[in-house]
Amino acid sequence: MEKCRSQFRLRGRRDGDMAIEDMVDIALETGAVDNRDDPPQSGARVEGDGPTRAGDSTPLVSSMQTVGGGMVAFEFSSEGVIGDDMVLDDDRWRWRHTVSYWVCVCYILGSMLFVAGSAFWYKHYVHESRQRALVVYPFLLGSILFTVGGYLGMFQAINLGRRGASKLWEWSPEKDGFLGYWFYFVGALVFNVSCIEPLELFADWPDWLKREMAWGAAEVGSLCFIAGAFVEVHTTNSLNVFEAVESGRWRKLPFWLSWNNLFGGCLFFTAAMAGRWDPTSPGWVYTTYLIGSVNFFIASSIMLWLWKEEQYGLGFIPSINRIVPLRPASEGKGYRQVSLWHFAFIQVYITLTGASFIDFCFATQRFSVYEQYHGFAHFHEAVASLMGVFLAVGLLFMGSVLHTTPRIHPFDKLLYWVQVYVAVKLIQILISIEEYYTVALSSDEKEAAGLPVAGGCTYPNSTLA
Repeated sequence: MEKCRSQFRLRGRRDGDMAIEDMVDIALETGAVDNRDDPPQSGARVEGDGPTRAGDSTPLVSSMQTVGGGMVAFEFSSEGVIGDDMVLDDDRWRWRHTVSYWVCVCYILGSMLFVAGSAFWYKHYVHESRQRALVVYPFLLGSILFTVGGYLGMFQAINLGRRGASKLWEWSPEKDGFLGYWFYFVGALVFNVSCIEPLELFADWPDWLKREMAWGAAEVGSLCFIAGAFVEVHTTNSLNVFEAVESGRWRKLPFWLSWNNLFGGCLFFTAAMAGRWDPTSPGWVYTTYLIGSVNFFIASSIMLWLWKEEQYGLGFIPSINRIVPLRPASEGKGYRQVSLWHFAFIQVYITLTGASFIDFCFATQRFSVYEQYHGFAHFHEAVASLMGVFLAVGLLFMGSVLHTTPRIHPFDKLLYWVQVYVAVKLIQILISIEEYYTVALSSDEKEAAGLPVAGGCTYPNSTLA
């Protein structure tokens, strides 16, 4: 008992609340430190090992009994110390894991849109509106989502252990994860400049300035991605690959998370450098961006898996990964086991959001192409596509609070019904996008040859935007 208690260095007492020492005593007396039923936790440490690194595998504290009818969570400092900046209330726990969830969602959806935009980039389109719908807007929204994800990560780091009102901004390089997320945020912010360059707003700007916007900004942004990923590799103790292989750390998810982010940043920088000399290179630009986007998607999917394991610090903030909920032993067994089914459907919700956005882009951009269509039909289709986006985002909000299938009828059946609907809706939208894309390519070929297209209109060598 004394040995277990000695690993906590407790400071402070909140007026009107149970003393922290009493909480720990209750947990210890109820056998809370017995972690035989708990699976390994990727962001904790073995007792007595000193500061925690994200690659370690043994929990510092196991599941404990509830104190005062609610969930109690400890937030450790970077040195493994429980101090004045502990988080002990339900609301802050839920808020903390919600922020990290949206970090994951922003990065996954952003990387998905980059994958889609890179894949559609290979084809030359007669109409600029199709280029905007399939390439420009997915890239732009993806970059914005990376920016939001980086900011939310900084917000999480800034407010680490803060008891008062959350701060929107504070320079806090001493806090876990701040510098890494700061590099990602600045990189994405600069990369936005590259993504807005193809917009009509900048069509009349000098060529040299547009080139620097398109590729210079991409180079700077990618260098920031590399810097952020390097911080993450260092944080997860994965920099020495040979040592990681010898110790078995390469089998841990944080290792692959950090290195996929580093590979993605390097590939983005390579593509940006190549684009300065040959902007339409299928190999050096399109394919390199595509592979880099896949790397970012893999990394962000690993982040989501860690979130499902309740490792809310993900790869950057191991001190949050050392927050352990105190729960009754009867409810604690296996509570960190991730359901592949739920993980897959969160990915489906995110995919539905991205597909719905591209569908919406198609619906709006066709105004400038198929002028023979009735205006109300355009409006109706645009609104219907927009509602699909709202529905998908609503499902993402549901995913942030619904970790497991409800045990109470009929809520469990309702969740299954939603999942069936989402799967059918996603298939329908993907078929629609494929049909739009096929028709667009066919009409492009006919218009380029001066042949009549659907609706009886002929655009001889048209460059209609």
